[in-house]
Amino acid sequence: MSIEKYNRTHPYLSPLIERFSLTSPQSTKKTFHLTLSIDPEEFSFSVGDSIGVLVQNDPEEVKSLLQHLKKKWDEEMIDPRTQKALSIGDYLLTKVNLTRANPAFLSSLTPHPLEKEEQTTLLQNHTPFELLQHFPPSPSINFTRLMPLLPRFYSIANSPHFFPNEIHLTISYLSYFANGKEKRGVASHFLCEFAKLKTTHLPIYLQPSPSFHLPEDPNKPIIMIGPGTGVAPFRAFLQERVATRAEGRNWLFFGERNRATDFYYGDFFTQIEQEGRLRLDLAFSRDTDEKVYVQHLMLKEKTSLWDWIQEGAYLYVCGDAEKMAKEVDQTLHQIAKEAGGLSEEESRRYLKQMRLDKRYRVDVY
Repeated sequence: MSIEKYNRTHPYLSPLIERFSLTSPQSTKKTFHLTLSIDPEEFSFSVGDSIGVLVQNDPEEVKSLLQHLKKKWDEEMIDPRTQKALSIGDYLLTKVNLTRANPAFLSSLTPHPLEKEEQTTLLQNHTPFELLQHFPPSPSINFTRLMPLLPRFYSIANSPHFFPNEIHLTISYLSYFANGKEKRGVASHFLCEFAKLKTTHLPIYLQPSPSFHLPEDPNKPIIMIGPGTGVAPFRAFLQERVATRAEGRNWLFFGERNRATDFYYGDFFTQIEQEGRLRLDLAFSRDTDEKVYVQHLMLKEKTSLWDWIQEGAYLYVCGDAEKMAKEVDQTLHQIAKEAGGLSEEESRRYLKQMRLDKRYRVDVY
């Protein structure tokens, strides 16, 4: 229902009703749990789905930018993408990327073309606002040349059977220093700090998953590999299996920095482990002298893991695409060779067939 009714240009407005830290104050990072309120008759979803969130820039940064240009928030302009009139303040708040400049915007600030090397250096090291401060004000400044502010996508971290009127999100807060200044992730700042409980209505729409969902047969075993915020959909998977009394075995590999400060949803996972519904393997990389990650635990448990796969287990990987997912895939090849006795070519074919059979499913970012 929600797929047809709500989309990027016509989002569902969902009140933010709960937000709390999943990490303790002593943690080296900040990760939050958010709860959004929905009407299930209006906005339905399945475990494995994600939502797109239309985020906003920092309003204080927008005000500073307008003040620098001696412009007023309510000065009217036309959005080139929709051809609708709106204030320049709202346009900068909701429509354009203020963290990254592009050549088209930079060219509107300079009366003469720049050397390629200088242009590259400026774009790599300056935000649009910093570029405006770098160059003298020009009447040719054109904010419509900035890149669009894109939606952010998050895995839904709950089952509709457990929480039919809610959507849960697991969000890592991003902050870093550049050019001597603290920079904050646009989406995480908006969601984890700026959005007000029971006041802010978040514009969202459903991003259904065509393949990242539970097996149709509830008796099939599942192996879930989700370090960090990649654990979000697996919380939903396990809630669904508990709620529907699925008989299939469940195995979760979760990893983070420290158990005492970063064990997201630890109470839930340990409870169902104690109930005999879950096999739980944990890798807390900074609790030991030698860093241990989920792929190391997989290799340690290679015989059992290979047995599960031979018994028809579905394997799911969620999280960082750049490093984790690649290393997990390499580890699976190693397990196929060492525990399964396959050759290099046979292991490649085996895992390829698992993907074709939709028993090896990946959701990475």
